[in-house]
Amino acid sequence: MPLDTPNAASVGHFHTQIPSAPAPLAPRLDRLWIFDRSYTFLNHGSFGACPRAVREAYIAVQDRLESRPIEMIGRRIRELLQPSRLRVAEFLGMQPDSFGFVTNATEGVNAVLRSMEFKAGDELLTTSHVYNAVRNTMKFRARQCGAVYVECALPLPIMDPAQVTQAVMGACTERTRLVVIDQVTSPTALVFPVADIARECRARGIEILVDAAHVPGMLEVNVEAIGATYWTGNLHKWCCAPKGCAVLWVDPAFRNVIKPATVSHFLDEGFTAEFDWQGTRDLAAWMTAGAAIDFMAQFGWPAVRAHNQQMAAWVHRMLCQRWELEPVSPIDGSMLGSMCAVPLPAEIPSQFASPAEFQEALYRDHLIEIPIIEFGGRWHARASAQIYNHAEQYDRLAQAVIEYAAHA
Repeated sequence: MPLDTPNAASVGHFHTQIPSAPAPLAPRLDRLWIFDRSYTFLNHGSFGACPRAVREAYIAVQDRLESRPIEMIGRRIRELLQPSRLRVAEFLGMQPDSFGFVTNATEGVNAVLRSMEFKAGDELLTTSHVYNAVRNTMKFRARQCGAVYVECALPLPIMDPAQVTQAVMGACTERTRLVVIDQVTSPTALVFPVADIARECRARGIEILVDAAHVPGMLEVNVEAIGATYWTGNLHKWCCAPKGCAVLWVDPAFRNVIKPATVSHFLDEGFTAEFDWQGTRDLAAWMTAGAAIDFMAQFGWPAVRAHNQQMAAWVHRMLCQRWELEPVSPIDGSMLGSMCAVPLPAEIPSQFASPAEFQEALYRDHLIEIPIIEFGGRWHARASAQIYNHAEQYDRLAQAVIEYAAHA
């Protein structure tokens, strides 16, 4: 049975005590968010979490838009979006006219795939770590065009980024038209070497779409330096913007081709004009993006990213040791950002019909909110680390899983 002491030695190459968790950036940061403190929230990675001050800024923007809706939305929206556009561009390493606002990264992926023309036999390549919504979008588009969806198997464990590059490029053929690659994988929480893959794809004349849903705020990034053809990322996750706030960056050579998923009034009047107006929607989230970036900046963005990566690496090591399991990525955390995926003890699947059922049990019995994900035939807990989290919350998770396993 798994060990029940936090600093016990584990199996394999784990024979050292668990180091201390990183110190918080400031006391009681959770008070800056609107959390129900009766439960343990370890799932920032799914939808993010909006701080109180950012929500107040968002509501103020909504009130401003509603005060004169025709003037603000109908006549001035491009002007009103400009401050956020400039702040986001600076933060992510993009020119202000190089990206469009979208509601989420999945919408960004849809905009690219639905704008590209594929012919029969073209291959759309991704990996087995792809986000399922993106998988479905690729399959749907391939089916529409007579193209072929190809999924490159990348089994766990992965201990070297070069494994990813070699597998992806090894799966490319003369028919590969587009590679879709995660910069941070959703099911397995791994950081993939997208710049290396982009360089190889460009050398072969293959377009590459980077799904960077988790990247803004998690990793330091210069989008234009990556060398991708397309790049899309959420601001409502690790930047803590309001829900429905994301961006799609497009290489200059393709900006006249890529259209928003909702084509509206400004067709062919310019890339940013088309994306700024996609029909009536809540534009306040986009206008609040700069405020969200600035809110987190008060703690220092390098400090935020470093803290969260160090916490994720600590959680990764601690859970592997307490559950007596080998890691699925380097134990030093070198392939992690602000999340980690840890396999669950074999006793857990024997007690529950599905990962969703076990996830619900953790929430019902222990008030722990964390995604349980099946990958490669094994169940994994994917723990997020944001600056409001603290070590005791992960210890609570560790002990809860140990108790379930003990009753198998």
